[in-house]
Amino acid sequence: MADLGDSSMADTAHTHKVTSWITVVILVVASILLGVAMVFQSLPLAIVGGILTIVGIVMGITGKIMDDAA
Repeated sequence: MADLGDSSMADTAHTHKVTSWITVVILVVASILLGVAMVFQSLPLAIVGGILTIVGIVMGITGKIMDDAA
């Protein structure tokens, strides 16, 4: 096998910020609501899902959740 050097997974672990996980949960709930809204053709569920999606995106950008993996 080739020597890959020190490629320990412990060095690349996420920092586990609570705000990042809350953002992910909000986006997952929004996706579920939008999916249910499509199946049942419910405009109120679609509106709530859309609002949660926007909130999740804004939280993701302002909280810099993609920097957690660095």
